[in-house]
Amino acid sequence: MLVTGGAGFIGSLLCERLVELGANVVCFDNLSSGKMDYISTMLDRQNFGFVRGDVTNPADLERVPRDVHVIFHLAAKVGVRRYVEDPIGVIRTNIYGTDNLLQFALKVGAKRFVLASTSEVYGKNLNVSLKEESDRVLGATTIDRWCYASSKAIDEHICNAYFRRDGLPVTILRYFNVYGPRQETSDYGGVVSIFISRVLQDKPPPIHGNGKQTRSFTYVADAIEGTLIAATEDRAVGETFNLGTPIETTINKLAELIVGLAGKSGKLRPQYVPYEEFYGVWYEDVPRRIPDISKAREILGFKPKYGLHEGLRKTISWYKQHLSLHTNAAESRPGTIRHDR
Repeated sequence: MLVTGGAGFIGSLLCERLVELGANVVCFDNLSSGKMDYISTMLDRQNFGFVRGDVTNPADLERVPRDVHVIFHLAAKVGVRRYVEDPIGVIRTNIYGTDNLLQFALKVGAKRFVLASTSEVYGKNLNVSLKEESDRVLGATTIDRWCYASSKAIDEHICNAYFRRDGLPVTILRYFNVYGPRQETSDYGGVVSIFISRVLQDKPPPIHGNGKQTRSFTYVADAIEGTLIAATEDRAVGETFNLGTPIETTINKLAELIVGLAGKSGKLRPQYVPYEEFYGVWYEDVPRRIPDISKAREILGFKPKYGLHEGLRKTISWYKQHLSLHTNAAESRPGTIRHDR
């Protein structure tokens, strides 16, 4: 099995789970944001291998063994701040990288290609429960914030095209705000990891806007189990699935929970940061984004096991032990609210 982005947050945990299950795993990563620390314990395992390379470079993919029959494509340039800082890099990495990997999948005769997509593809659609066939509602192309959503939507189009033209067995998964251990805590990370990092350093959690925007927060173990099922379920071929939780949580509530679970109640209050102060003028937020997971439940048997309280406890506990790996100079600025995976 091949996992691109396999040294990253979700990718490394997916690799660990696959190795535990006895699968032969090749981790492919350029280490631009992934960490060798996350895969170091697997390097001496006979059923694990690491290839350093970039999906945008077809020559790097030629160094991957040809006997990989299942491909999990998690490599992408993500993070809301990256969308507004480097839209060209986001677009090139996500689109060219996915097309290169799909061509590689055809060459090796892959039996399944699983794309890690994102809830971002729905854009500004404010339906209470977003279904896989829901319309995409995006802002103006002058707003760089939408380049990631557009690039991942193109990824989905490309996957569907390879399935319909070449019969490549693809499955698309739209992750909804996945959080957990190992998530980046810099300005390019996720809202949960940023809040936890700052709170554990006795700093206020930074909230952009008024904090009333809502999201569906998905513990990483649930996302991984859904991903594994999607790679083995025959009915998942050619299909797209939401992977998340239908429970709606405001950013204000999330901050309150993290402060409380970290034992900082009464000591820390959120810091409200105007969007334009952090992102500049080429940004636009989404007030709510909640999935309908009935399709994943029916076909994959997907049912999130971890509630937000339990997931946050596990995540906070991990960061208490490993925070030094994640703190860096970028955290001296208010954190970003990441809306993608």
